[in-house]
Amino acid sequence: MTIKIENKKILRTGILTLAIWLLNHNLAEAATWRFAVMSDTHVGVSDTAAEMIPFVLADSVDLVLVSGDIADAGKACTPAKLRTQLTQWKSVFAPLYNNGVAVYPIRGNHEADAQKNISVWNDFFSGADTLPQNGPDGEKNLTYSFNHKNAFFVGLDNYVNIHTVNQPWLDQQLAENTRPHVFVFGHEAAFKVFHADCLDDSVAKRNAFWESLANHNVKTYFCGHDHFIDVSRIDNGDGNINNDVYQYLVGASGGWLMSKYNYNGANSPYWPKSLFHDAEHGYALVEVSGDEATDYNITITWKKRTVNPLTSDVEYLATPQVIKYAASPHTAIIKVPEAKVAKLTIEPNPAGSAFTINGTGGKTDIYNNPGTRIWSGYINGTETLSTANFANGIYLVVQATGSAKLIIKH
Repeated sequence: MTIKIENKKILRTGILTLAIWLLNHNLAEAATWRFAVMSDTHVGVSDTAAEMIPFVLADSVDLVLVSGDIADAGKACTPAKLRTQLTQWKSVFAPLYNNGVAVYPIRGNHEADAQKNISVWNDFFSGADTLPQNGPDGEKNLTYSFNHKNAFFVGLDNYVNIHTVNQPWLDQQLAENTRPHVFVFGHEAAFKVFHADCLDDSVAKRNAFWESLANHNVKTYFCGHDHFIDVSRIDNGDGNINNDVYQYLVGASGGWLMSKYNYNGANSPYWPKSLFHDAEHGYALVEVSGDEATDYNITITWKKRTVNPLTSDVEYLATPQVIKYAASPHTAIIKVPEAKVAKLTIEPNPAGSAFTINGTGGKTDIYNNPGTRIWSGYINGTETLSTANFANGIYLVVQATGSAKLIIKH
């Protein structure tokens, strides 16, 4: 969402402040940032991920999502064997860890089928390797969310309650998010491509999940389970493709490749529209147009395993299979009385690590660019606030008296 301010004086002040800030920064272009998505590495029987990692690292990514089946494991897998394969997986991904690239794995069915797998998983991903601990009860270290720059990420376990997600927890996470970009990843496809065991095993729950993504500006759901790349736009039937969500199935990072696929699952009331499909190993590279709250553009590129016919060298090269979109902000209207806009001062503005509010307005609220209130308190006189949890962007400070100011965090 964006903020629409129904007060011309505040709007003029904000535009002037923004213009000065842009001049001070020489109208520099926003610095893009990247992350990669892999799935189904099946370490223990496949060396493909080890071949792939140097190319992922060369893409200068900030982080990597790994959407399940990170180890081969399976139903006959003992706890000791699962631990061995997870250790092998960590060794394969060591170049990323060692270069400061954060790695966020979730379980797939091959981990979930192993004996005592949750105990082994939680013991392995502990200490310095502990995953975010904000998941719902019974799913901590399995389901989680985290923020990075101007994006919000949600990793969903599909096996505590098999073939489903924890919808109440997800709804709360999405509702509380204040960042413009949201990326959700799980192991199973929401709409069947090859495996019949997927989220459409419970159509009502799958539909509630998909509707929640669309309602909270999520444009892409990453998944795996099937061993190929398959990207579809899930048409909701309203005639507006701009509010559809992409299913980006990227289960081609190590497992044996699968040749068959068909969108013949329980899809109603949706229609999967295939964009591209490829039975080859690779990964998805996601580029965000900048780290500001107003940097909305996303580019997702399929990086495909390619063998040079002259040298036999293996490379992972960008393909023409690219998705581009922009986050679609909504508008939140904040009304501020015209006569009382001059009583509030904020210094410094633009702000760095902190700013000081001077005013006598009592209750004070701060809204981010999507129009979500991110801070609320009582100020009578002077208050200094840290911006450690503020993403870069424009904020509106409103006091109960009606005094209001725009502030820029950079």
